[in-house]
Amino acid sequence: MSKLIIPPQPGSLYFVIDKFWNGTPCPDAPYHAEVWISQSSKGLVIRTHCQILPHQRIPDAPRDTRVDGLWEYDVVEVFLVGADGKYLEVELGAGGHWLVLGFDGVRQRSNDYATFHPDHRNSSAVAGTWQSIITIPWEMVPQPLTRLNAYAIFDGKFLAMSPVPGAEPDFHQPDTFLEVEIQK
Repeated sequence: MSKLIIPPQPGSLYFVIDKFWNGTPCPDAPYHAEVWISQSSKGLVIRTHCQILPHQRIPDAPRDTRVDGLWEYDVVEVFLVGADGKYLEVELGAGGHWLVLGFDGVRQRSNDYATFHPDHRNSSAVAGTWQSIITIPWEMVPQPLTRLNAYAIFDGKFLAMSPVPGAEPDFHQPDTFLEVEIQK
């Protein structure tokens, strides 16, 4: 796949997460996520749109709050990697929750962003679906942004935009992610 480009608004980078983490097709129709990433004057805007599942896994926490361990629930995750190997993990949950974590290297968490209060909205965009939108301020986005991958965890199924190697799902493999560039 060629380099991904994140254009300025009103354009956006669009993709669907509809394969298992290892690249094999996921035949179950409700298990997929649509993702749009665009630029705004305030930062990178990440939007996801997914179906509400019959047994949606949602934390017992108020909507629009940070939830540590959000990956244990139904969630879409976007990983943004800089040229220096530092990366940001952005998680958007089905229940309107979010989590942003910073890493200095593979699984070397350097920032929990516990006091970060993002511009975030979650809603039922269309009956039977949920949508979440978050803006990541430019000062938090790894610069220059060079790699990207995105994942979805639904009902214990692990999906990936671009497959990752290994015998089990391991999303923290930034060297295997797709190349990306922010269009000026």
